[in-house]
Amino acid sequence: MNLLLSQPKPNLTWHVLVEILNQGQVAAWVAEFPDCRVVKDSQEAAIAALETLLKQRLAKIQVLSLQLSTGESENPWMKVCGSLKEDASFAEWGDRFWAEKQQSIENDEVLSVEECMRVM
Repeated sequence: MNLLLSQPKPNLTWHVLVEILNQGQVAAWVAEFPDCRVVKDSQEAAIAALETLLKQRLAKIQVLSLQLSTGESENPWMKVCGSLKEDASFAEWGDRFWAEKQQSIENDEVLSVEECMRVM
């Protein structure tokens, strides 16, 4: 297991969600940190409070990259890769398969989402 410390970035961009509540207040939160949420009387006040809260939160967070070894030195499919390259019947099957696939693509209709859901 390798832990690599990432370099701090001077500017980060966050996805801020803003919701107008029934009482006329504004809720704002960071999509990546749903627990960083504020409720204020205006969008400007909510964004300012959220920025302060996020800076406080980020001051305590360390960003690490984690690389895990799978334990496999090579892809297991590589053992059979190319084993049928001299097989004429496999080559014929492949040609038929791709011809049928191309034909089905040409015959496909564009379906709406509703039509797709009915088919399922």
